[in-house]
Amino acid sequence: MRTFSAQNIKCVNCANAIKNALREDFGEVEVDYSSPVKTVKLEISDEKVAQFKEQMDDLGFSVIEEIK
Repeated sequence: MRTFSAQNIKCVNCANAIKNALREDFGEVEVDYSSPVKTVKLEISDEKVAQFKEQMDDLGFSVIEEIK
């Protein structure tokens, strides 16, 4: 499981939009919008990170960085 911080995730509707949009390409996605640093967790290979970031941008939630 890899964790990425992202911008503009503010509520449950944001979390659900991300989960629903990414589920087909990436499987189960966890979104935490309750902490100061908003995060998205998912099982993802290095080869798919660029696609994930692009899809997040298209949704309006820019990925800031991977949290290790």
